[in-house]
Amino acid sequence: MKFNLILLLTIFSFCYNQKQLSQYFNYNRTIINNPSPVVDTTPVISWQVKGCAERAVKGDTKFPSSGEYKDYPDLPMPGENEILAEGDSVIYSRFVHHGCCRKAEVSTQLQGKIITIVEFWTGKICKCMCNSTIRSVIQKLPKGEYQVYAVETGTNPFDDKPNSGRDTVMHQKVTIK
Repeated sequence: MKFNLILLLTIFSFCYNQKQLSQYFNYNRTIINNPSPVVDTTPVISWQVKGCAERAVKGDTKFPSSGEYKDYPDLPMPGENEILAEGDSVIYSRFVHHGCCRKAEVSTQLQGKIITIVEFWTGKICKCMCNSTIRSVIQKLPKGEYQVYAVETGTNPFDDKPNSGRDTVMHQKVTIK
């Protein structure tokens, strides 16, 4: 029994100390000194909603009393709504003047060379107007020309029931170089 345990420990120690041969050979079985690290080329998608559409509940203690732009000091000044290419990324930015108590979320779909950014608005509208900025960034895109569509959809602002309509709010062709 002791002999089996010693034999097992010796085999385990030998196997543990051996480096994997696959890291030293390429597919032709020739020796390589420094294997290249694998680079992740999967596109990275992020989005952000700033303003009253990020916290749309009127009972929230931070809900603006007037719904005015000045109630959100961290909201950037309204600029140009834009879709632009920068490096390996596409950047979408839109300033929205909308009814209070509506909340927005963003999803992005990439199919081939077509990018669709969907703003999904929910909640019943309150009796005030306010402002929000919606942004989406798609990084690590392969070089090429892309058609980008920004679409607004969601629930009906008066009864919060699902709305089957979709409005294209922006579209543009961009090139990643």
